[in-house]
Amino acid sequence: MLVKVILSADLHELIGAEILNVSLPENSTVKDLILRLGSLNNAILKLLLRNDELNENYIVIVNGRDIHWLNELNTALHDGDEVLIAPKAFIS
Repeated sequence: MLVKVILSADLHELIGAEILNVSLPENSTVKDLILRLGSLNNAILKLLLRNDELNENYIVIVNGRDIHWLNELNTALHDGDEVLIAPKAFIS
């Protein structure tokens, strides 16, 4: 499946793109997506994950909904989903 990922602030600088189409296996989660991004640049993992949870300074929005209100990092992704990852300060 393909997921559209929008990275803002320091994140897109680490990857070298603001928008990516990321290929993931079926039944992937937000955590799987972050791990995939980490394979492109390990610094992404250090920024986004703390003790296997989302760093409190970042926000992940799937199709307009904050994963905090869904299933956190275990939020399921589907083909065509749009995921925004940004520092909270960038959003507020």
